[in-house]
Amino acid sequence: MIRRLKYLFLSFGLVLTALIAQRCANAVAPTGGPKDERPPVVVEAVPENHSVSFVGKKIEITFDEYITLENANQNVMISPPLSEKPDIKLKNKTVVIKFKEDLASNTTYTINFGAAIKDLHEGNQFKDYVYSFSTGDHIDTLCIAGKVLNAADKKPVGDVYVSLYAANQENIDSLPLTTTPNYITKTDKEGNFRLTGLADQQYLVFALKDANSNLYFDLPNEEVAFLDTLVPASYQQTSRPQVTDTTATDSTLLINDSIPMASADSLMGIHSDSSFIIPKDTIPQRVFDQKALNLTLYMFTEEDSTQVLLEKKLTEEGLLRFVFRRPAKEAVVMTPEMLPDTFNLVSIHSAEYDTVWWYFTPNVKDSLWVQVKYDTVINDSSRYSLKFKESGGNRRRKREVEKLKITDNLLGRGGLIAGEDLILKFSEPIIDYQMRDSAVFKRDTTKCYNQLAFEPIDEDGLKYRLTTPFAADSSYSFEIPDSVFWGIRGRTNGPIRVDFHVLKDDEYSNIYITVTPPEGMKQVVVQLTNENGKVLEENIITTRQEVIFEHLMPAKYKLRAILDADGNGKWSTGNYHRHALPETVIDYKDPLEIKAGWDIDLEEAWDLNKKP
Repeated sequence: MIRRLKYLFLSFGLVLTALIAQRCANAVAPTGGPKDERPPVVVEAVPENHSVSFVGKKIEITFDEYITLENANQNVMISPPLSEKPDIKLKNKTVVIKFKEDLASNTTYTINFGAAIKDLHEGNQFKDYVYSFSTGDHIDTLCIAGKVLNAADKKPVGDVYVSLYAANQENIDSLPLTTTPNYITKTDKEGNFRLTGLADQQYLVFALKDANSNLYFDLPNEEVAFLDTLVPASYQQTSRPQVTDTTATDSTLLINDSIPMASADSLMGIHSDSSFIIPKDTIPQRVFDQKALNLTLYMFTEEDSTQVLLEKKLTEEGLLRFVFRRPAKEAVVMTPEMLPDTFNLVSIHSAEYDTVWWYFTPNVKDSLWVQVKYDTVINDSSRYSLKFKESGGNRRRKREVEKLKITDNLLGRGGLIAGEDLILKFSEPIIDYQMRDSAVFKRDTTKCYNQLAFEPIDEDGLKYRLTTPFAADSSYSFEIPDSVFWGIRGRTNGPIRVDFHVLKDDEYSNIYITVTPPEGMKQVVVQLTNENGKVLEENIITTRQEVIFEHLMPAKYKLRAILDADGNGKWSTGNYHRHALPETVIDYKDPLEIKAGWDIDLEEAWDLNKKP
């Protein structure tokens, strides 16, 4: 009996053990819960962050979870820069950094991981983690920060180098051209940058979109930005408490250690893993300039002053185009050949005089000898084939009769400003115009035949105005049959219909604003743009005066002012070699919404002496 009971207990135990083992062997899916949105956390660093007297060649940083290290060579920035990039690898949850060269003595190094660190499963980013250490007996903890914007449109410029050059070096202005910077970082997508671990001195601040990856400004097409004054490094007080300490009083200053600040000597021995508590009387007596933490650099490309003929090309059938690098009003574009009258050559230049178009009748000549001269720098002479080689798609389209492209000067829904002519604008010079009897001019509902007439208003034949009279109190329309206007390349118009009316006062509005130029400024270009920044109108002023933009259709507009220091009537880029900053562009504080019949009269003057 006892033996049987033992057997039963043994059998039951074996079955129970098997069931438990089977349950433990099967993976159980998670039952849900909130999504992990927490970035990885550093649990250990060897040596510790902010260590001094560093003598090794390896750093290990361990996180609380598995991570990925994305594009370390591009995202991880070490400052001061090293001659050889260190090995940066992952080992389980640890980032291992091995230096390939001896580090400089008595130097603070910072390692900014940028956007490189993410957790393995959710992709949560540990953004802009900075690890710093010193090879000397103290660690530099000052900072310079700001943003980089495009000089022309003020849009953020991401992924560009921002460098610092210590002011105690000789020929400091030439250092970005030939020398590796003392400190370096990169801007994020919003154009922001921060350089930490800086010594207490002044710096030249320089930004570079480095085309050949050598950290020097040595190519003419590289974009740059700089400040025209030296900047002293500063400390930064945290905007949010990091440690709750009831012993902290008004005599202490709370500083986040992720944003190094104050002098290194004042930080020794009183830091925790997350922040510093620093007695105010340990901070150096020098007053730090907080502007160093809110710098704005405007990036630009230098204009090459050498005049060059960039393009000489048959761009379309019957159209030669010559493009110069800079305005070339005195350029001579000519042919030594005697041309037949049927060639109909018409030369047109752009408003900026940097482009010349030659329109001519195709198939009159197979080739043409052309000479281009500009001062002593351009003397180009060559023969051009006038047979335009079209792609397959263009050849298929050519089977259809090509028509002239025609636009007009009407506003909104067919509105014509009172007192102005209705103008048709053509895509090429018109060499023949024959109105036909089937053309119709209509006032309200009354049709008037044989009364529609146009005349050219420019010597190039690109614009024709309606000469048929009309009153301001009616609506009009006209219909023109095809083949009334003949272009120089053999193209004609298709059927044209235009409906229009003269605008009444309650259909449009005006903007009135008094603008005060900065003292000593040669002139200011005040521009009206649409919401997307396209320039619609502009006025040039030299003294305080009222600027008026008239006959505006309902929409949102913006105002901006170019401080035109060189007086050329347009925005001019900078030049680092001449230490010239790009001209300043100031945006009016708010967009302006126009409503029909309601003028905007801005009573407060726009004083451009005040910085925005």
